[in-house]
Amino acid sequence: MSTVVKTAGFAAFLRLFMICFAPLHDFWMPVLLVISVLTLFIGNVTALYQHSFKRMLAFSSISHAGYMLFAIIALGPGSGNSVFLYASAYSVASIIAFAVLILVKRQTGSDNFDSFTGLAKRNPFIAFTLTVAMLSLAGIPLTAGFIGKFMMFSTALSEYHIWLVILAVINAVIGIYYYLRVVVAMYFKSAERSEIPSSPYFNFVLGFSALLTIIVGVYPGFISNLF
Repeated sequence: MSTVVKTAGFAAFLRLFMICFAPLHDFWMPVLLVISVLTLFIGNVTALYQHSFKRMLAFSSISHAGYMLFAIIALGPGSGNSVFLYASAYSVASIIAFAVLILVKRQTGSDNFDSFTGLAKRNPFIAFTLTVAMLSLAGIPLTAGFIGKFMMFSTALSEYHIWLVILAVINAVIGIYYYLRVVVAMYFKSAERSEIPSSPYFNFVLGFSALLTIIVGVYPGFISNLF
């Protein structure tokens, strides 16, 4: 629900600025530039100190809004395509993350990172799909999230916002650290745990979303051509 609302909001926001406020670009662009940088740092630094997986996802979503602002700051013909691809990558990865969170919380009653410890040994499929989602949200190559970030950075560089991109790269590194915490817990920490039951519906959603994330990461035209 939150991802759909965020995507729809940015689509309307972009449309409004492209049609109504484009002539005043030099007036409002510096304001959005500051908002974007603050959003990146507040979202990432706050997510970095979370012990709850759900809270980490919530605060990191703030930083993703900051990345999507790049398309409005560097308003141009490719802005719509960039927002569409980034929002799609973020939405699909979030679906996987929250679906796995539901399954884990049902069994453990907790959403802390420790709840995912040793998940890969007893539930390799669920662990794999969550790993794909975390890599995508972190912007690792061969995932849809990497293509989304690449397009946002390219959009900003096209308008010579070099310092914005440098600060965004620093934030991306911070994001990689806290997104990989759950991957480390699943694969490199051991714990006695029972297998998490998962319905065919959950398995289908997780498998399809992970496959879509990888396909878009390898062939971004698969989804960008739909815009």
